[in-house]
Amino acid sequence: MSTHIVITDTNLGDGSIELEILRPAFEVSHHHVLTEDEVLEVGAEADGLMVQWAPLTERVLSGLPRLKAVVRYGIGMDNIDLDAARRLGITVRNVDDYCLAEVADHAVAAIYAHNRRLTAGSRSYVAKGWTTAGIALPLLPEEDPVGIAGFGRIGREVARRALALGFPVHVWDPFVGELPEGVVGHATPVELAAAVNHLTLHMPSNEQTRGVIDKAVLDALGPDGHLVNTARGALVDEESLLAALDQEKLAFATLDVLVEEPPTGVSAELANHPRVLVTPHTAYLSTRSLPSLQRRAAEIMRDLMAG
Repeated sequence: MSTHIVITDTNLGDGSIELEILRPAFEVSHHHVLTEDEVLEVGAEADGLMVQWAPLTERVLSGLPRLKAVVRYGIGMDNIDLDAARRLGITVRNVDDYCLAEVADHAVAAIYAHNRRLTAGSRSYVAKGWTTAGIALPLLPEEDPVGIAGFGRIGREVARRALALGFPVHVWDPFVGELPEGVVGHATPVELAAAVNHLTLHMPSNEQTRGVIDKAVLDALGPDGHLVNTARGALVDEESLLAALDQEKLAFATLDVLVEEPPTGVSAELANHPRVLVTPHTAYLSTRSLPSLQRRAAEIMRDLMAG
């Protein structure tokens, strides 16, 4: 019986990169399905699934008797029930070594842009004309500390860039011990937020981290604070963030991700807020990132099936 790999869904192209790597060793089928029932139908004979957004719930995973491995196109795995996969003996892998530089660049660009008041200056010109009145004076980088919540690979790249630009760097990550020279560690996200002006998020979304940026953290970040999120929208309690911005308890937010994408409800209110700079989940993009993602996903699946 041949090994069957099913690509459930991807907006990354026609699958030619994946097919080049996976065929002729494996049988491969390429679909565009986004519901549980559709995944159960196309994956009925699958030994491996490659998935971008399709939901791999316990119902789906337990309904695919041949399934041995799942590879997610991307870093986050919040559309996959990892506990169920573990119980069922299904190996799950992500592509955790792509777009590291792109996301770090995006986050640091957001920090530097706010430090230099680029968005505030542009919006002030549109509203008031050619005047500096009402634009907060930029701080020198050495006076403008940056906090990084989550000190994995992307967080470390952010720290390297921020330090090179002269920003003091502070970190909270309960799973990291020794920190690089020049980086100050903190015991809690509230403690981190109280020590910095910019707080950038670089952690996965899971039961422990959802809503971790709550009212207490935003209050600690304070009226001069700037929140940057290029990770997952669910990390932020959006109602608390909206209230902090409306009440001027937070200066600004730069958001590449939201709880609801495309934004509706509170997410839409944030995306259209005068003190928010929003980008439509673009931090990972570059001329190289998406082909690299396709290639690495296929290579990981190939190695899992061959192993």
